[in-house]
Amino acid sequence: MRVFDDRMLTALEGQMGENIEGIMIKRGWQYFKNGYVQSAKETTSDILTGIVQGTELYAVVIDAEQFRYSKCTCPYGDYCKHMVAVYFYYVAFREGEEAAEASYFRLLGLAPASKLVKPEKKEEADQLALFEVGVGNPGPSGSPEEWFSWMEAEYGESFRKCRHSLHALQPVLSALKGTSRDWEKPMQRLHWLASIAFTLEQAERAILTVDSFSRYYHEMSFLRMAEPWLEHGFSLLSELAPLEMGEAELRWAEVLAERAKHRAMIAERQLFDWPMLYLAYCEVMSRRRDWFDRELAALLAAAERKEPQNDDSFLHAAAGMFYFLDGDDDAAIAQFSRSAFERTQKLIYPCVAQRMEAGKWEAAKEWMAYLFERVHAARNARNIGPFMTLCRRADEDRPQEEIWASYMIGLLPYSFGDLSEHWLNVKRYEDWADLQMLVGAKMEELDAAALREVAKQSPESLLPIYHQSIEANIATRNRQGYRIAVKQLKKLEKLYKGLKDAERWDLYVASIMGKYQRLRALQEELWKGKIGV
Repeated sequence: MRVFDDRMLTALEGQMGENIEGIMIKRGWQYFKNGYVQSAKETTSDILTGIVQGTELYAVVIDAEQFRYSKCTCPYGDYCKHMVAVYFYYVAFREGEEAAEASYFRLLGLAPASKLVKPEKKEEADQLALFEVGVGNPGPSGSPEEWFSWMEAEYGESFRKCRHSLHALQPVLSALKGTSRDWEKPMQRLHWLASIAFTLEQAERAILTVDSFSRYYHEMSFLRMAEPWLEHGFSLLSELAPLEMGEAELRWAEVLAERAKHRAMIAERQLFDWPMLYLAYCEVMSRRRDWFDRELAALLAAAERKEPQNDDSFLHAAAGMFYFLDGDDDAAIAQFSRSAFERTQKLIYPCVAQRMEAGKWEAAKEWMAYLFERVHAARNARNIGPFMTLCRRADEDRPQEEIWASYMIGLLPYSFGDLSEHWLNVKRYEDWADLQMLVGAKMEELDAAALREVAKQSPESLLPIYHQSIEANIATRNRQGYRIAVKQLKKLEKLYKGLKDAERWDLYVASIMGKYQRLRALQEELWKGKIGV
């Protein structure tokens, strides 16, 4: 079994295509062809190392999982030709020189389409026409519509090769990005976003070919493979500068946002979170007021039409996000109220966190009241966790306002773990102890570190818990329960004496011995533990 598997090699090609300039790929290829690479080998499941003869000998380390950590000892200081040469050498050693050459062409956007996806049957291979990606495409002056039409014509059937994984789509994505390798950076960024969108759409088509019994397992595999693509997409989005866009760039951005919205509006279950991708476009593009107003109007109009194929929850949630970005919290909450909370709540929590961070506490209170009403109505661990995180943060920042604690207490018993931890963090030890009493916690069930902290900072808070726990263990009416009760009595004795309250201890022990004098086994355990002696 290979240490460096096929999936990792394909992913590495994709990362090299995204991070290394075309001129470096060409120079690296020449270094490989000229025999300058002395060695290249896999050392772990995601690391390649190699030695290249340049002006002197250079050591190369390529991290396929986290490519940004790749290094070369040459003075270039960035992703260099020596890394590329080592990569090609390794591919040639492992798969043959034709495979290395095919990878080289893909990285430059010059690969024959028939070789991008390895055909499984001869008749399938015969159906694929040879087409050089670098020739015949719409080019830098092509519109986004023309480019998507071309992508569909050339690679629209790529999804059929994804029977068990998305492995076959990585070369397609690499080749598509290669077609714009020499474009100006702003347009290249938009073209790469289009390439990623097209590849994700192919993955959506692929998952539809999977039978329902296997879908869950394929989804996990597909999502894992597509994760780097999505991460790169969000990274590219964050680099867009809408206010500086020319007419052509703006057209690309609008088409990409519209394409993501089209996917997000589909009511049926999909593989990727298209609403989140669309809203990421909206957050960036909303810097242009004209676009913001047009898009919000389109969302509201679509929501009111109530077309069966549209997801109304998404439309109202998206409109809510627009109002939030515009600072109109009342309108935002009104829109979110018309969406399905279970599906849209993940959009709301970051909104509330932003208001808290900005110190807009009146707006935050409105959001929290809305959230509490929804979370309380459908209490479960998934809903309560994020809401409790917001409550805890608010209570730390604004402890004088009791509303946060009332929310947390109102969600008991589901909120017990978070609330217990919170009371400790804010050093409200009596509240922490009262909470343990409320749920009937036994001393042996409590976290030892928490007990030590409370015993040190507020020992008197532990007395009622010890009393309750001792009674509960005696109530088991078995020898093991009695032994646990005696151990706890010994600890309680130290606690009372540490508080210099031996008199109360003596009274308590006397009450225990008198109350349970007929329980012979308990009396024996008390005698063995020297309690009351």
